[in-house]
Amino acid sequence: MKKIITLAVFVLCLCAYGYGQQTVYGGDFESWKFDPTWNYYEPDSSMFSTLNKVDTIPIPPGVSAYPCDTAYAGARSVRLVTREISSIPVTIPGVIGTLKLLMASGTAILGIPYPYGTTLPIRFSGWYKSYPVSGDSTAAVVMLSKWNSTAVNPHRDTIAYNRLAFHGTVTNWTAFDTAVTYHVLSTIPDTLTLLLLSCAGFNASSLYGSVGRVGTMAMFDNVNLTGVNGLPLQIIPSVKVKLSPNPTSQYLKIELGSNIANGYFEVYDTQAKFIRQHSINGNSGQISVSDLSAGTYYYKLTENKKLLNSGTFIVAR
Repeated sequence: MKKIITLAVFVLCLCAYGYGQQTVYGGDFESWKFDPTWNYYEPDSSMFSTLNKVDTIPIPPGVSAYPCDTAYAGARSVRLVTREISSIPVTIPGVIGTLKLLMASGTAILGIPYPYGTTLPIRFSGWYKSYPVSGDSTAAVVMLSKWNSTAVNPHRDTIAYNRLAFHGTVTNWTAFDTAVTYHVLSTIPDTLTLLLLSCAGFNASSLYGSVGRVGTMAMFDNVNLTGVNGLPLQIIPSVKVKLSPNPTSQYLKIELGSNIANGYFEVYDTQAKFIRQHSINGNSGQISVSDLSAGTYYYKLTENKKLLNSGTFIVAR
């Protein structure tokens, strides 16, 4: 029998946590790693995690997040299932997102250090399927926040928050796309929280408070935050991109962290107007920028129709 965790003290704390210099994978849910000790998969990511460590008994299983070979794009998506540990009893939401379990203390931390500098995301979008049980619903959540240390009682301020609940059975890949709802526009957040859930009744204060139907399932793929220019702010790049020289005046050398097939390096101006694209097969390429005006340009790296990475480069004259 697997180690039993007392969920009565399993509290989710909202704050940012560091990841060090780990390799970042998994934003498109393509890469997973197998844990042979506990016999489950986790996203191969230094940013995204699940509640699979709460798995306590083999029947019914506590594992609530799985790689799925049915995807909107690419080879895999994520499948989330609401479980129940009946011996306690407690509902275990299927969750993948910016959370980190602290097993020794029986707690978890939500949120990662805000990764976009002074850029604020404008839209929250992605693709989903939903299979609710008995009128249940699934959900996607994004929240931006900042610690207020100057207040009389220091606390965390919510800068923006969206909670999308998906009702009814949805068997085809369906898009969701909504404007990020800001409470404050003059403050740059220090923490990004993003959660995808099979349980819209997920309680971020205590798992004991989560309310949902056992067996409700959700699938997600290609979840993005989009900047003011309409280009995606890549949450977790699937492939590393190194551009050199940058700034550049004549050409741009593109080096990738892994091989891709049927890839494209797409170039856009600051108004999100498409400039050109260059096909890439393998792990490197080169484009001419000698005809481009001085300024900042945006790029998207795609393979088939899946976004792998995005960023900027500068043309100097």
